[in-house]
Amino acid sequence: MLYRSSNGELGEDRQQPVLLLTTKDDGVASKRTVPLLYLMDGRNVVLVASNGGALRHPTWWLNLQTTSEAWIQIKGNSTTS
Repeated sequence: MLYRSSNGELGEDRQQPVLLLTTKDDGVASKRTVPLLYLMDGRNVVLVASNGGALRHPTWWLNLQTTSEAWIQIKGNSTTS
């Protein structure tokens, strides 16, 4: 993924910051990574689980309902919850 290999220099727009969110896939031992727009509120990362206005919640949100373990990469910095 270009974002990871470039430490977030490629794949991000300064007007619309992007992070990578990795969650454990619900009911499966694999992990799923999605790029998401985010906002910062002080030290807190804010994500909106809108799924583009679809009636169904985004898969990453459903995965977080099952297990709260997740990894976030913003540019070259990674964190875990």
